[in-house]
Amino acid sequence: MNGIAYMFLIFTTMKEYSMRIRKFRQLQDFSQEFMAMKMGITMSAYSKIERGKTELTLFRLSQIASVLEVDIIDFLRESTVGQVAETATPDYGFVTRGEFAEQAAAVHQLQLKLSEILSKLPQ
Repeated sequence: MNGIAYMFLIFTTMKEYSMRIRKFRQLQDFSQEFMAMKMGITMSAYSKIERGKTELTLFRLSQIASVLEVDIIDFLRESTVGQVAETATPDYGFVTRGEFAEQAAAVHQLQLKLSEILSKLPQ
């Protein structure tokens, strides 16, 4: 991390980081529960991060950035949240689009099997 980013970390309040983290999470349509699960912490611990009650370490900030798929530097720049909001696409919440597509394909296969079974039943 360069000196400017480090200075920014020191002089920016926890509340400011907390609000930026919450905004990024909401843009991804992730719940606090989902974030906590992905980070391997309790929901209460994650909630404290977003409320500015827990001191945010670089390790935790890095974990959050990884889950949200943003660069850690995006939390340091105030203008980034607005830029991300403009380009954000809706997500499916607890699953990725690929996982959703897999589940949709599985449901479709089950529907086909059900139709086949129903067609074999006497009327």
